[in-house]
Amino acid sequence: MRSFRRQFAIGSMICGGLLTLLGCGQVKEAELAHVAGVVRINGKPAANIMVQFLPKVAEGDPGPTASGISDEQGGFELTTVEGKLGAVVGLNKVLFIDMEEERAPQGVVPKPPRIPAAMVMIGPMTQEVEVKTDSSPFDFDIKN
Repeated sequence: MRSFRRQFAIGSMICGGLLTLLGCGQVKEAELAHVAGVVRINGKPAANIMVQFLPKVAEGDPGPTASGISDEQGGFELTTVEGKLGAVVGLNKVLFIDMEEERAPQGVVPKPPRIPAAMVMIGPMTQEVEVKTDSSPFDFDIKN
């Protein structure tokens, strides 16, 4: 009797593993494409700007965000939050974050921001781009 229980337990584990491998709980992986480009502010290359692509995906579909920080020449390349190179193919909202911006101490007038507030948060004016498998480069010129 003991041998039967052991065989039943092993058989149950194998069946459970097979069901999992055959699709029970399986998640479709998002299609990614290489995304790189240049960020400029008023026509000049801008360093230390984080570029974020937030994919617009159907409910239940995967859609990792992707981001990259511009170098001294304004160049950037996006990587997903999982560390994969690229961004999700399809429509993406684009946000820009100034990595050099600091909060001024209370009572001190802050420097004007390099990036307009509408480009830092998602809203009705948020820029949207379409990522295709062959759509790089993405060049942005921020006007402030």
